[in-house]
Amino acid sequence: MKSISIQGIKGSFHHEAVVKFFQNEKVEIIDSPTFKSLVTDVVNKKTDYGMMAIENSIAGAILPNYSLITKYKLHIIGEIVLPIKHHLLVLPEETIDTITEVRTHPMALLQCENFLEKHPDWKLLAKDDTATCARNIHEKKLKGIATIGSKLAAEMYHLKILQENIHDISDNYTRFYLLSTTPEKINNFNKASLYFTTDHTMGSLAKVLNTLAKYKMNMTKIQSVPLSGSVFQYSFHVDIVSKESGYDTYYEALEEIKTQTGFLHVLGEYKEYKIEK
Repeated sequence: MKSISIQGIKGSFHHEAVVKFFQNEKVEIIDSPTFKSLVTDVVNKKTDYGMMAIENSIAGAILPNYSLITKYKLHIIGEIVLPIKHHLLVLPEETIDTITEVRTHPMALLQCENFLEKHPDWKLLAKDDTATCARNIHEKKLKGIATIGSKLAAEMYHLKILQENIHDISDNYTRFYLLSTTPEKINNFNKASLYFTTDHTMGSLAKVLNTLAKYKMNMTKIQSVPLSGSVFQYSFHVDIVSKESGYDTYYEALEEIKTQTGFLHVLGEYKEYKIEK
């Protein structure tokens, strides 16, 4: 049975991402308090894989996670995109009038501002993890305390969903990478994540982008990340999808890009995930 480390505890959105990625396959989920500890679990062979959030459609990229992937030489072997739906969770006997405090992750507070502003008397506390807050409410029987979390957290920790879908923006998605210490051959892959540097000469990055266009590679993401050990120098993470050209064309593009960059690493070749709306 495969084992997967997640940031946070069971009932978190990372947990949901694992369930969605592996569908009906039985897997073992290992809780990990931080993204770095998630990575070290994988590197030290404590688990087979790590499921790591990499970007949110509202908040943007999680830059430290790009650095963790490259620093520990991890390979991206899959991706999943999860719709983020926030619900107000409480003990079964609570009502909207008995709530005095909301404890949850700061991002959840930020993404539910419109709803929370309707209750100015509630005290808002930022915590490390939505699922941990849900578990604490259940285990400690915290009366008058609510959290913001997922339906999975409500089910796991026997909480009532007092109010559904309290997020401000309905189109809220988080993309996750499935990470491994070794590359895996993915049949019929159509997406790749590249990592490279360019020099500071005029048009150096444009040359790479023009090469991708020349070989009909659709760039779906470009992210600059500070280059460790350098001052104001950056590496680039680029996701490309090949829709029209075959594998020969893809590998030809890589060979040309190698001549245009300081270094080029393929972080992963995997199947693109199509967002379901």
